[in-house]
Parts: sequence; C-alpha cells; structure tokens
Amino acid sequence: MEFQESGYPNIYQIKIKENLDTATTNWFGDLTLILLENGGTLLVGPFSDQSALRGFLDQLWNLNFTVLSVGKIENENQKMLKLENEPKEELDE
Repeated sequence: MEFQESGYPNIYQIKIKENLDTATTNWFGDLTLILLENGGTLLVGPFSDQSALRGFLDQLWNLNFTVLSVGKIENENQKMLKLENEPKEELDE
C-alpha cells in the first residue's frame, strides 16, 4: 500500500444502501465491513490516492451498489501533523 506525503494512509468510509453478506466480504480485501442497524453497510479502509478511491467507487457502481456517502477519516497522526505545520502566532509583548 502506498501512503500520502505525510506517511500515513488515506482512510475513507463509504456507506452503501445494500446489506452485504459474509460471502461478499472477501471481495473487499483490506476494508472493514460494518453492517448498520438501520440497513446498509459501512466500508472503512485505506486507499493510496484519489484514483484508487475512484476506481473502487466505479467497481461498486458496476456491481449495482448504491453509494450513499463517502468521507475521509483523519487519524490522530494526520491531525498532529497538520497542527505541527500550521503557522505559529507570535505573541506581542
């Protein structure tokens, strides 16, 4: 798996309308599947870049899954890196 510039993977969650069964889980590789109580499935996992994510979404489309939402999840390491790279405010004395 490739990593973004920060050295940490891009983690995404993809919510689909359909409930997936255990026979389907092998097809999704490194993704974690979470069956939602109100119906549907949440797929969570790493994607090396935007084109990998787009390719996966295209595969879902080709399999006739209904994608309800896609969101990026920032892990604690990514949040800390952003904080370290933000400009520091200078205090006037």
